[in-house]
Amino acid sequence: MLAVLTDVPRAAVINDDVVGQVSCALDTKITQKRGAPDLVSTAFIGKGMSALQELFKRANRTVPEALSDWDEQVDSWCQEYGAKFQPAELSEINLDFAVFLFDHAAERVTLAYALSVEQLMKRDASRMRGFPDVNVSIRKGLEQESFTADKGHFLGHASGGILDINLFPHRRELNRGWSADGKRFRSMERYVAEHPGVFFFHRPVYDDSTWIPHYLTYGVLINDTKWWVGTFRNK
Repeated sequence: MLAVLTDVPRAAVINDDVVGQVSCALDTKITQKRGAPDLVSTAFIGKGMSALQELFKRANRTVPEALSDWDEQVDSWCQEYGAKFQPAELSEINLDFAVFLFDHAAERVTLAYALSVEQLMKRDASRMRGFPDVNVSIRKGLEQESFTADKGHFLGHASGGILDINLFPHRRELNRGWSADGKRFRSMERYVAEHPGVFFFHRPVYDDSTWIPHYLTYGVLINDTKWWVGTFRNK
């Protein structure tokens, strides 16, 4: 399981059994939908390659030993999510150096993981402005418990993250580094942005049917050997 690195800027560390475990079925760009009871299937693309293997193949690298159980973890995470939220229709979307797990029934991301890449384009501000205001859905869904949020990125824009599927309601003080947790979160994002090629994942944990994560789990594989993992309250 994950050996958590502790001699780096401090983050709230989660236990091995809490760290996400995922993987569903995939073609080349988007998988077929999966619904209960046939919710989960190990991902294979190309010639018997998993999504993780394909990710590293595109980067001309071998999968590090620290990720040897990633597919099993991914499968387990799908099982956990499917047991909690019914019906669930999970698919795996492969985008070059990033992979997203998406629940079509709830219309939300359940996991994103990637190899960080240098930012390929300037931030499309007009497109960001055209994306629905996340605070509208927060006020509608949470009412008196609502909070102010930004259009956050599961995979940071500065580390190659794309728009649209990559966006979610991100508590503002967490996203902007205004709170203690926010400072820790941003330190992890900066590490990823400053180290192209590092493997990292972002797991939203939900407690209801909205697309607003309750908690966020962010993990970075340092030097392909040790995990730096943090969990952050978003709601």
